[in-house]
Amino acid sequence: MRIVIAGPPKTGNMWLKCLLGRAYGLRWLRTFETPERADLTSLQMWLANGRFPDDTIFHQHYDYAPEIAGALAAVPAHLVTIVRDPYDAFVSTYYTLQQHAAGNNEKGRKFTELMDRPLDDPAVVAFLRRGGYRNNLEKARDWASSGHAVVLRYEDLSHDPRHELRRASAAIAPISDDALETAIDYCRADRMRERTKGGRSHVRKATVGDSLTQLTPAHLDAFREAYADLVEELGYAVR
Repeated sequence: MRIVIAGPPKTGNMWLKCLLGRAYGLRWLRTFETPERADLTSLQMWLANGRFPDDTIFHQHYDYAPEIAGALAAVPAHLVTIVRDPYDAFVSTYYTLQQHAAGNNEKGRKFTELMDRPLDDPAVVAFLRRGGYRNNLEKARDWASSGHAVVLRYEDLSHDPRHELRRASAAIAPISDDALETAIDYCRADRMRERTKGGRSHVRKATVGDSLTQLTPAHLDAFREAYADLVEELGYAVR
């Protein structure tokens, strides 16, 4: 079995990779083992060189394209995506960027204009207002509506991981109750923080609704102006 988790960052990719990897007994591919870039050309070259071993899993922030979905389906590999409340995902993105700023952005993350600024800084609000976060939400919508990926919702996974994983596994392969319980326990947020490389930066709060206390009316106005259509298409209420 092979699984690829595709979609934008800070939506629960690492958690889902841990859950599915543990439940199905898959090895995480390390960064140097995955395609060099998140694009079709790199993926095709990687696959042509036989670089995708069986019984492995990785996540990549691909923009949706039918050619990418087709190339992975032909391996074959199962495509999975996870959708998260756009407001919460943005807050998580913001705080992750501050951690990268503290490390001099050695990994070359995007959205550098958000680094080293308070969340309520006018520049952060202006970034939202001009649509700077739109690609992340488009990526989530496109994978979720593509028909080529098994779709999980972060909030449902948080509320009832057993039910959400059983539902998703019906489209991948059945998971035994023992394997399911082991995976859920193994992938608890506190354990992931301690165990995985970079766990403390990848897993900050792992909660639902963080944006309710973090975002100001100015942020919410910017979301309504620039992203209301995408928030609704992803199945969330515009605030």
